Amino acid sequence: MSNSILITGGNGYLGLRLAQALLQQTDYSVQLWIHWSTDEDRKAKSEPLNEIFKEAISDERLTICGGELSSEKPFGEIDPATIKQIIHSAAVTRFTVEEDVANNVNVEGTKKMLDFAGRCPNLEAIQLLSTVYASGLRTGMVKEEILSAGSLFSNHYERSKWESELLASQRKDLPVNIIRISTLISDDPSGVVSQQNAFHNTLKLFYYGLLSLFPGEKNTPLYFVTGDFVVDAIMAIFNCKQTGKIYHVCHRASDTATLEQLVDSVFDTFGAYPDFKVRRVMKPLWADVESFQLLNDGMGSLSGGVVAQAVSSVAPFSRQLFAAKDFDNSNLRSVMPSYSAPDPLMLINNTARYLADTKWGRQMQHVH
Repeated sequence: MSNSILITGGNGYLGLRLAQALLQQTDYSVQLWIHWSTDEDRKAKSEPLNEIFKEAISDERLTICGGELSSEKPFGEIDPATIKQIIHSAAVTRFTVEEDVANNVNVEGTKKMLDFAGRCPNLEAIQLLSTVYASGLRTGMVKEEILSAGSLFSNHYERSKWESELLASQRKDLPVNIIRISTLISDDPSGVVSQQNAFHNTLKLFYYGLLSLFPGEKNTPLYFVTGDFVVDAIMAIFNCKQTGKIYHVCHRASDTATLEQLVDSVFDTFGAYPDFKVRRVMKPLWADVESFQLLNDGMGSLSGGVVAQAVSSVAPFSRQLFAAKDFDNSNLRSVMPSYSAPDPLMLINNTARYLADTKWGRQMQHVH
């Protein structure tokens, strides 16, 4: 496989979809790098991939490899001479990620990937997948450029992704693009959800009336994208053959919903469901930073309670809901002629409807 794209985090949501797109749209072969720690773990994670990519594996266009980013040589079983491009998507993306895990996987793991890339003699590009929230709690316009250290962060996930970007930018010997992605809420504009995150969990808390107070400024813009859009954007960046760029895979503030619009729209959508109506769930009251922090601190002694768990699940990203910012996406639009932003409220409503219809995935077989 001398003309390969290495995808780290190859069994993750984006890793899988990008592998499928590359196999369908290019002549490259793909090496999927998977995190595993034991032989049993390797087998358990490889088996579903063997089925998904049966034809590509048979045609020798895809191989599965792996290891641990925290190990000394996580890419030791890969021949550097076979690699043309690297898409680095391996990361712990939980807002609740612990500091040491974020450092070991997101920061040190990126450093090890960059060191491996430096040993690839035929390397053409690295696509480092990051997050728009590597911008931290800064407000105002965020440009497609390296960000200074003058910002606080809501959590270790945001901070560790900023540090990984900084590491990549310092490697002037490597052809790196940094791709900052906003929050993925559905596979496509119809609202189908195949992987859930903090956004979906928050909507569940709304649906079951577990958040009577919600943090944030009503006019804070929220940045949501679909899986289809992200894959199309990354493929456009991949095909443009440019490096040394930063791309915001994100829509502008003028094409997004505000926090208040999201809450109003979601509650209107949920209002069509009898089990929601019968509970007479009220919209949450708005809480300022200090009030919500006091609530979260007070709930700390009640860690076993449902409401305490609900509050603690929102707390790690709550400060972002007060940080109004706009993301320049000029670089993205320059390489993506088909760029367009969906109706933000329609996307939110479709996603909320899908979640309610499936009871957050528990009844997916009943949805047509």
